[in-house]
Amino acid sequence: MALPCSLAQPPAPSLPRFLTHHPSALASLPVSPCRHLRQSLSLSPQLLRTRRSTRHSSTFALLKPEEGFMQADEKEEDLIGAIEVELACIETCLKDTAALFEALMLVDLMERLGIQRYFEHQIRRILRTSYMQWDDKYGLNDAKATVLAFRLLRLHGYPASAGVLMALEDGKKSFYECFSVDSPTNISAMLNLYRCSQTGFPSESKIMGDAQEFARSQLLNVLSEGNPTLLQPNNLGIEVNFALELPRRRLMPRLEARSIIKQLWPGNESTRKYLKLAKLDLQKLQKLYQQELEELERWWQRCGFDEVKSARKSLAHAFFLLAPTIYEPQFSSCRLAYAKGVVLITFVDDFFDGKSCDLQELRRFNEAFKRWDSSLIDDLPQPKLLFKSVDDVCLELAAEANKVQGRNVLPIFKHLWAELAACFLKEAEWTQSECIPSYEEYMKCATVSVSSKTLAWTSAFLLGEKITDEMLSHIGPDSRFMHLVSVVCRLSNDLASSSRELEEGKVATGVGCYMRDHPGCTQVEAMVGLTSVIELACQELEWELYRSRAVAPEFCSRAVLGNARGARLLYRRVDGYTNPDEELMKLSQDFMFNPLE
Repeated sequence: MALPCSLAQPPAPSLPRFLTHHPSALASLPVSPCRHLRQSLSLSPQLLRTRRSTRHSSTFALLKPEEGFMQADEKEEDLIGAIEVELACIETCLKDTAALFEALMLVDLMERLGIQRYFEHQIRRILRTSYMQWDDKYGLNDAKATVLAFRLLRLHGYPASAGVLMALEDGKKSFYECFSVDSPTNISAMLNLYRCSQTGFPSESKIMGDAQEFARSQLLNVLSEGNPTLLQPNNLGIEVNFALELPRRRLMPRLEARSIIKQLWPGNESTRKYLKLAKLDLQKLQKLYQQELEELERWWQRCGFDEVKSARKSLAHAFFLLAPTIYEPQFSSCRLAYAKGVVLITFVDDFFDGKSCDLQELRRFNEAFKRWDSSLIDDLPQPKLLFKSVDDVCLELAAEANKVQGRNVLPIFKHLWAELAACFLKEAEWTQSECIPSYEEYMKCATVSVSSKTLAWTSAFLLGEKITDEMLSHIGPDSRFMHLVSVVCRLSNDLASSSRELEEGKVATGVGCYMRDHPGCTQVEAMVGLTSVIELACQELEWELYRSRAVAPEFCSRAVLGNARGARLLYRRVDGYTNPDEELMKLSQDFMFNPLE
């Protein structure tokens, strides 16, 4: 059955030559058996130089808690200082393969704990040194070290090619023989392979898909067998389950930190400082998030939203949609702007979806946005209140953003809202006329009405970074990057809500339009087809994300991409925005309110 033609815009750009697959193989790659983790990563240079073995294991494997660990009440600055000393020590030994692998494990740990912002310079130096030792054909000359380094280098914008994985399959040394799940350390290596496989570009779909299928099946087998000898050390089963439940494409970064702390606590000499710092950081940020929620509550009251009929008051839920992705303290304005946008868009969308309004009222409401003139709806109390609230927020956010941007972004905000209202109206007309448009026509409208573009770009200008025209061309409202994010958001929403919307008589959905274009196609077949479209979009997003690193700070791209990640999480089983399930509610409560035990 043919897939819909539209992701809809131009084809993915071809990869530069240095990123294409190498036809060669990794037969000569030395693969050593894994061993237990060294007792400490904080070794002296002299001791590190004596450990030349390339027999690697994971930071998360076989760590024994130290007695008295929880007695110490270190301060944040003391922990940061101690980690800086340790990293400086390790940096002197990075020509040693074993020391380099240990350093990469620490980089991975810091990033997954969400504390990497304290050690940006050290991380850059470690990755730069890793790339200097990187061979485009053989990686780091060890399969387990290579898959970890590959993921970190790629995510930091280095041109690491998936050819290093292809080279493992030359018939002399099977790629699959390099990884096993017969020990905790090997399970950790398999996890690294699984995470690595999720960073593939469209042209790498074969090798990355094979690696992901292999690693996922092996990890699922380990969980199903439930062997305590394999899964109990360091609570490794928690990590495996988390990785399978929340893979990269639906992982909001900060959610992983809490799981790792619970998994590894109290840690050992190797990890204790990192875990302690992450826990203090999590506690500090929770207090900040609670203050931001209090500010949202005051804003709600000032706007008089309690008077809005059928108002869905879910401030915490609105806040949660972006906060675990843009979680750092300096991005408070962005988080608040995004949450306010979610609330306002929900109100406006509900009004356009409401059955109590005729099309004439909806067209007048749309015209108010088009002309940005509230006098057109003076006799419509609820639309007038909503429009005034949107106008007030746009003025407030633009005034703050203009200080950094050096230009007036208010026209951009108004254009985004006018475009959104026009698409809400179009969908209302389809519903009331029971029209089912073509899939292409539907996606042209629905990738706007899903609101990801409006939310992303009425908040991203408040990240504190000057957004240049070049950055906008790569990740801005009209970029391929933003289009792909909107495709993922729209179709994820459609797949989760299609049954409910069909029952409500809403036939102009992704599933319905796909079935219209494919006569004889069942609802299940349509959902399979749209799932494939999402996966293709996610692959291309990895490429666009990589390209953006050359022109945009990582956190800017992350803020836009966070819409897609949030949608994949929100709609992975049900319509998690309309009716969040227990698991999603727990993730939200843990992130914002529940102390880490």
